[in-house]
Amino acid sequence: MEKLACFTVVKPQGIKGELKAKILADGFESVKSIKKLYDNFGKEYDVIKVKDAFSGFAFLSIKNIVTRNDAELYRDVTFYAEKSSINKGKNDFFIADLIGLKVVVDGEEFGTLSDVIQSSVDMLEVTLNNNKKAFIPFLNSLEIKFDFDKGEMAVQKEKLDGVIFYEN
Repeated sequence: MEKLACFTVVKPQGIKGELKAKILADGFESVKSIKKLYDNFGKEYDVIKVKDAFSGFAFLSIKNIVTRNDAELYRDVTFYAEKSSINKGKNDFFIADLIGLKVVVDGEEFGTLSDVIQSSVDMLEVTLNNNKKAFIPFLNSLEIKFDFDKGEMAVQKEKLDGVIFYEN
């Protein structure tokens, strides 16, 4: 069972053990129905409620975390959920599903997608066949095609010209 990081606790909320957490998934809708969480050590937690705290945060009520002192122990803890319990839209995908895809440019194998660097413009890090790195901005104008059945990401060379850059 694959688990993905979905929350990092920033602080206790109130006196009843509630946790304020930064949502690491694609917004509140993707995590609102999670019922089980896991910490870095694999310990399982039963979720009572996930409430929207807006601006990329949620309030978590977790069984057996019932006081502010209990909640204080979870500050900075990252919680994981089973991949299957995180909601995603029909045309959405997880970053974890991208890692390892073959990158194909004009039908030729170019390298392997090795990382997604999240920033104001997400960057796709590609490990080239010569073990150097290339960075492709994740832009709609590139018209990147993902084929998860084939394990490939395809893009046209003419679209990459001027936007791709290479590690020295």
